Amino acid sequence: MHSFTFFTAVAILFSFCSAEVANTQGVANHSPGGPLINLINTSPTETHVYKVEGNADNPPTAYGAGQGSLPAATVLPGQTVKFHVGQGFIGAFTAKNGEGSRFEVNFRGDSPGEYKTWYNSDMQFGMSDTTLGPANGDKQINGNDAVAGEQDCLAKANSAWTSLDVGTQQELLDTGYLEGTTGENGVLTGVHMDKQAGDKVVDFFQNIAEFNSYVHSGSVAGKQTSDTAAAADAFSWSVKTKELDITGY
Repeated sequence: MHSFTFFTAVAILFSFCSAEVANTQGVANHSPGGPLINLINTSPTETHVYKVEGNADNPPTAYGAGQGSLPAATVLPGQTVKFHVGQGFIGAFTAKNGEGSRFEVNFRGDSPGEYKTWYNSDMQFGMSDTTLGPANGDKQINGNDAVAGEQDCLAKANSAWTSLDVGTQQELLDTGYLEGTTGENGVLTGVHMDKQAGDKVVDFFQNIAEFNSYVHSGSVAGKQTSDTAAAADAFSWSVKTKELDITGY
């Protein structure tokens, strides 16, 4: 039997400290109660990597101040990373290292008498089974549900698929952004999104399947030229907490 020595205790303590350091990223001198994003990986096998971007005008208190493209954030299977973005951070975390759902966050929401954290989910550049919402489970300030993004994009698309006639189903399959079969018993087996997706694809995800995300570039440019653009602008959300969860499934 091995004896429990002082060196054993030190080794155990060091291992715990190392794990804590490994699970914390972002600014080193973060303040208690400051802006925090928990990157949660629920997969037991897949490593999740997020492309991280910051506004060029982010203040010195923010992570990566003055830089646009920042080092990617890696979250191992089953791990939660506490990412301290720092006071005044505006930026984005994009799943699949830039090819999945993109989550924009704004921690400059101070206003007289009320603080707001602004955020949204964007599938214009890609989609993934990832969500963003307040860590405390609160609703939005306007009282609506506060979880942006989709936990299961394929399931959400399938929930609306059989509401379409066969002709429309086939047109969507012909785009290559949706895969599956047509008819009243038709089933989707794959869904995809990128900037080149046409209006039919965008309309399906945004207005028919009602994804909790925007997928239309017109919203980014501030254009209100269609129902799709108006729907997209509905996904700029706000909550009172400074702690958000980005959860990958």
